Amino acid sequence: MMFLKSTLSFAKLEYRAFRFYPSSFILAVIQSFVTAGMWFFVSLFLKDYAAASLTGYGGDFVSYMVIGVVFFQNSSAVLNLPFGSLNAAFWDKRLEVYNSSSYGIWAFITGRFIWTFFYQLVIQAGVLIAAVLFAGVKINTALPVLPLIMFYLCFILICFGFGLIGASNFFNLEVKQGSEPFTWFVDVLARIFSGIYYPLAILPLGIRFVSRLIPHTYAMEGLRLIMLEGYDFENTVVMNDMLVLFGFAAVSMILGIFLLKRSLDKASRGNGVGIVV
Repeated sequence: MMFLKSTLSFAKLEYRAFRFYPSSFILAVIQSFVTAGMWFFVSLFLKDYAAASLTGYGGDFVSYMVIGVVFFQNSSAVLNLPFGSLNAAFWDKRLEVYNSSSYGIWAFITGRFIWTFFYQLVIQAGVLIAAVLFAGVKINTALPVLPLIMFYLCFILICFGFGLIGASNFFNLEVKQGSEPFTWFVDVLARIFSGIYYPLAILPLGIRFVSRLIPHTYAMEGLRLIMLEGYDFENTVVMNDMLVLFGFAAVSMILGIFLLKRSLDKASRGNGVGIVV
């Protein structure tokens, strides 16, 4: 109960910061629309060429592209959140204070995760609704809501788990400036091999197996089949993708919590988790 209360208090702090600095929200909305809009126009240019590779998704490359970009932006924000949270608290000299509580750092990261999840959800939902209303993106009218929610939540938990693994490198590898290597590597692999921007059918046969090692591939495939074709768990591909995502979610969260806890314990036994003055 105390952990939940502390977590919600950190989420509330993020909300208060949002109220004091609404310009950041406005810029985030603009950036999301610009990113989605850029890839929308790219998809218009390539739609005739790509249609043949998208028969399983209805052949509509514009809808395929926009859905992929929208969900990837949200997942990317969650992926980078744990490391960014530690980084901000460390250089603001707040991390040692949080660590003095038995669950302070965990409540801090989880609270920021809750806020970021809903913050990004509102932005990306707005982008997707605008794409449907004004850009001709087609969503199946028989959209199965429960499978969509389950895929989305599982995907977000996977990214959060990977983010916790990456955050452990803040102390394990002493990465306190610049990019963190694990989440950077996951992000690069996802952009190239998971079919966010183009159908996987265009990849050379010799490297397509890499796609099946990345959870983003299963998430994008399932989400698109649900939203574009209206498939639910009666579809074999959707069901198999969901089972794989469940496995990724469980492993990534368990491993992420374990590695970050171990790195925090290691730092506490050394010079501490805060800045040594």
